[in-house]
Amino acid sequence: MPKIDLHLKAFDESTQEKLGLFRDYIREWLPVFIHDRYVEAIQVFDFFAGPGKDVEGNPGSPLITCDEIRTALNGAKEEKSPQIRVFFNECDDPKYRELSKFIEEQREAMPSVSFETSNHDFHTAFEKWRPKMKGRFANLLFLDQSGVNQITENVFKTISGLPRTDFIFFISSAIINRFKGQQGILDSLPVNEEDCLLMNGTNVHRVVTDAYRRWLPQDTDYFLGPFSIQKGPNVYGLVFGSGHPLGIDKFLKLAWKRGGEANFDIDRDGIDPSQPSLFSEYDKPSKIKSFEKELASALFAQRLKTNKDIYLFTLKNGVLASHAKDALKQMVKEEKLPAQVFHVSYGAWKKATTETIKHLGGVCT
Repeated sequence: MPKIDLHLKAFDESTQEKLGLFRDYIREWLPVFIHDRYVEAIQVFDFFAGPGKDVEGNPGSPLITCDEIRTALNGAKEEKSPQIRVFFNECDDPKYRELSKFIEEQREAMPSVSFETSNHDFHTAFEKWRPKMKGRFANLLFLDQSGVNQITENVFKTISGLPRTDFIFFISSAIINRFKGQQGILDSLPVNEEDCLLMNGTNVHRVVTDAYRRWLPQDTDYFLGPFSIQKGPNVYGLVFGSGHPLGIDKFLKLAWKRGGEANFDIDRDGIDPSQPSLFSEYDKPSKIKSFEKELASALFAQRLKTNKDIYLFTLKNGVLASHAKDALKQMVKEEKLPAQVFHVSYGAWKKATTETIKHLGGVCT
């Protein structure tokens, strides 16, 4: 299956969307640790870096990373911040030479930042740098693979088992949907035959991301979030992972600014924000309606007993705390729940908010 070289021409809109979400996240991620005295170093690993930019000078992930680090350092108020280390890998020799020139310029511009480059295939680079990810470090991994087969079960489990580590990886979900009948395409993926039956042209990336949850340990509080990207008739996407509620909270806020789970109408809701309906219920995405039903069911079955429970449940369902708050307010209004203050936010986790939620009991309809 031939690989598409994204750097032979200007980045298209779907690539810009992918890189834009990466930029937004690293912009949110860096300040969290720049002011964290318990972190020894902040580390960014980019395993499919490319030359740094496209043929028209549009920034690729290396340039985006360096720009955001420079901005974060300029905005840092504390005298002493953790060391920042950046690791760029590119296996293609001509691209690596261009990348090396770019990194030399960055070394001169940001002498306080440590840069390391590598000219290996992904798995060799990953094994080389994997030991550097362990310790009192905050890690962000960007894995912009071409295709579907680099993030194997071993790689996925290794990354998701690292402390203070968030990752974003790209996967060509459209390839999975197109060749799902061929066993070879499934060898390095968690996708099974049942998943393939659920796939269609729009939901494929959602199904693929759900399949990756099988590779997580049971009863874990690890969070995954998908973002589907449409390119012509095909759907690709990013999978985000974090072991910390703040990580997925930030990612979901950025994703919902772009439409929620996708940059297109993934559930064919036909909602036009510029022309709201007379009834607000018709302007509510299917994703939110489904979440509201699941939230009500979990509450009345008393599987959720505290504000902290609701917050974590909300994150795992890929929606925002504000969506949960709106649903709870409506249940109080309809007298399905007693009136009380609901603290559904990161503060509910950070402060271990454990106030017991008052239930009316019974089954919510």
